[in-house]
Amino acid sequence: MNSGHMLLTIAGVILLSNLILNVHKANTNRMLTNYTSESVINASGLAQSIIDMIQSKAFDENTIDAAVWQLDSLTAAINLGPESGENMHTEFDDIDDYNNYSTTVSLDRMGDFDINVNVFYVNTLNPQIKSSITTYSKKIELSIINYSLLDTLKYYHIISY
Repeated sequence: MNSGHMLLTIAGVILLSNLILNVHKANTNRMLTNYTSESVINASGLAQSIIDMIQSKAFDENTIDAAVWQLDSLTAAINLGPESGENMHTEFDDIDDYNNYSTTVSLDRMGDFDINVNVFYVNTLNPQIKSSITTYSKKIELSIINYSLLDTLKYYHIISY
């Protein structure tokens, strides 16, 4: 084998190595995209089920048995959260009981999803602005973390009375 054949053989090996690396990189990117997509789909389903569960509750502790006509009859913004004796989410009876609620949901394929819920009053005319006083609108903010997600997913839902 002369030096020309040796040079062609080395060039062929380099080209083959480059092709194998590119195929491996494409496969890795495809798998990462698939895992991320599956995590987003699972997180969205979990978020929707929690939002549905929260929506099934009364707007406020004071609206469970009767209608409220005055804003000052609603729970004060600094008191949002579960009332005394409500220690588990199955005991929650109104929306703001879920304020500072955290849970972890384990799925066989995608592992643990850490879910945090915050509930707060928002300006009725501009729901992007948190309100330190009572209003007829509450915003639910869910944050979901999973090892396959590239960042924390946040879901928002506004409920008005």
